Amino acid sequence: MRFEHRDGRERDAGIDMTPMMDIVFIMLIFFVLTASFTQTQTLDVERPSTASHDKSAPEALVVSVDRSNIIWFDGRQVGKEEVTGLVRGAAAGRPVSVVVNADRLVPSGLLIEVIDQIRLGGVANVAVATNAGHS
Repeated sequence: MRFEHRDGRERDAGIDMTPMMDIVFIMLIFFVLTASFTQTQTLDVERPSTASHDKSAPEALVVSVDRSNIIWFDGRQVGKEEVTGLVRGAAAGRPVSVVVNADRLVPSGLLIEVIDQIRLGGVANVAVATNAGHS
C-alpha cells in the first residue's frame, strides 16, 4: 500500500459553504415570517367634507349633481354632453371658475366625467364643493 505523505505546506483551499447557507436560510425564514404580518388595509372613506374652506372665493358658475345622478346647471336639468356647451357659453371668453356641487353618494366616475366636460368647455379652474366640518 502506498500512502501519500502530506506536509504542513499543502492545505485544502476549499471554502466551507455550510455556515453561509445557514445564514441565508435563517434570513429567508425571517423575511417570510415578517412579510406575512403585513396586511393590506382598506379605508372607509366618507367624502366630501373638509375642515377648512375659503369664504372669500369669488362668485362662480355652479354645476350640481344630485343623489339621483342628475346634472343641474343654472337651475335646470341638463345632460352630461350638454355641460361643455353651456359652460362655454356662460364663460363667454372671460376667465371664470366652476364649482361642482355633488352629492356625497354620486359615483366618482360620474363626477370625473362632469369635471372633464367642464374643462372641455374652456374652464381650467374647477373646484368640488365640500361641507365645512368633519361630518
